[in-house]
Amino acid sequence: MNRTLQNFLLVLVPFYPFWAWISTSVLKTYINKIVILFLLPAALYLLISNYVSGKIKFPRYLWFFLLFTGFHLGSVFINHLVPITTNWYLFILSDVNVFAFLVFFIVENMKFDEDIINKMNISIFAVVTVSLIVAVIQIKFPYFFIGPIIKDNLTNMIHLQENRKFSIYSWIDMNSLGISFPILVSLLLSSQYEKIRFPIIVISGVIVSFLSRARYVMISALIVFSQLFFNSKIEFRKKAVILAVLVVSIGFVVGIARAYDFDIQKVINERILEKGNEMASAKARLTSLNVFQVKFPEHPWFGVGPSTRVDVLQLLKGIPVIHIGYLSYLYFYGVIGALFLFLTLFFLLRDSWRVGRKLAFWGSFYGILSFCFANVTMVDFNLSEIGIILAVIYLKYFKDKQVPETGTPVEIQPAES
Repeated sequence: MNRTLQNFLLVLVPFYPFWAWISTSVLKTYINKIVILFLLPAALYLLISNYVSGKIKFPRYLWFFLLFTGFHLGSVFINHLVPITTNWYLFILSDVNVFAFLVFFIVENMKFDEDIINKMNISIFAVVTVSLIVAVIQIKFPYFFIGPIIKDNLTNMIHLQENRKFSIYSWIDMNSLGISFPILVSLLLSSQYEKIRFPIIVISGVIVSFLSRARYVMISALIVFSQLFFNSKIEFRKKAVILAVLVVSIGFVVGIARAYDFDIQKVINERILEKGNEMASAKARLTSLNVFQVKFPEHPWFGVGPSTRVDVLQLLKGIPVIHIGYLSYLYFYGVIGALFLFLTLFFLLRDSWRVGRKLAFWGSFYGILSFCFANVTMVDFNLSEIGIILAVIYLKYFKDKQVPETGTPVEIQPAES
């Protein structure tokens, strides 16, 4: 069963955007609603079999995430936030926190073989490469491989009008590119910096993040690339080569932009320097901070539930949500509920930091760190994103290598592909 689950995750998770495309196009159903039907019996099987053998694994981050998921569902129920178009059963099955918890429980109670991780490296590399190709195609053909969450939504269409490129990820969610893609790059960088694939990984990371035109995606890319320079086990000569590859990658961006008449300076002015838009993004964050200071004290402990109320929307003046992730979740769930989530992230970062220190695999740490930084300027603590799931899979693999069944810590190098 363990091998079957490994192969299931290997085929499913890295290629999730394509499975989402097939599910949406052919079955007319969101992919998570289908996948969770497989996750439930798998989790139940592992719960029973590991309970009998006395080997249930429940790390601290998972305990706190279980508490947050329960708090989240309770908050939805108490505040009457279940959409009228569904029922409680379907709502729970489609909830991203329930989905993420089931995946994490399954992963933590599995053991990943080295050949599976090697194949995972190859799969992620293929997906990152395709991400680059599709993003470049979208410069000339903006609607190419764009999911209905954007194409069929007039509000979201503005992002295409702003010339943002979503690559293959809009079939999952609006923010999937910004959350998952930098983590995919991070996982590859940590295990393949000596490989011939490295330049392609770097070029893909630079170009795709830049074409997204989203500041938080660009910042996330910088964070995951920084691991190459902070890793003391990489020799200075290799760091110089890495820097050269980054410079060449920027040259690729300029070359592709010129070939497709893509105005780089316009992106820099509008999305990075905010020239010509009266610092709209900064003002939105400042407004969010001011509104939070006014409204948070009204429900400080348990929050108002995961929905922005009308009185707050009126104060935000056109902004759909308090646009600072941590403050938004404090408003939604209060100190108690948000603390469960923040502790989940803390223990994930702690575990991945320890793996990085002992085994020189920093992919999960910098990937999760980019997710944490991204939520300073956006609002999407969705742990069911494929990037987070893959970071947890790699973290579990290296934790098991760090302390094998004998209980004796061992020193190893990152998995090769």
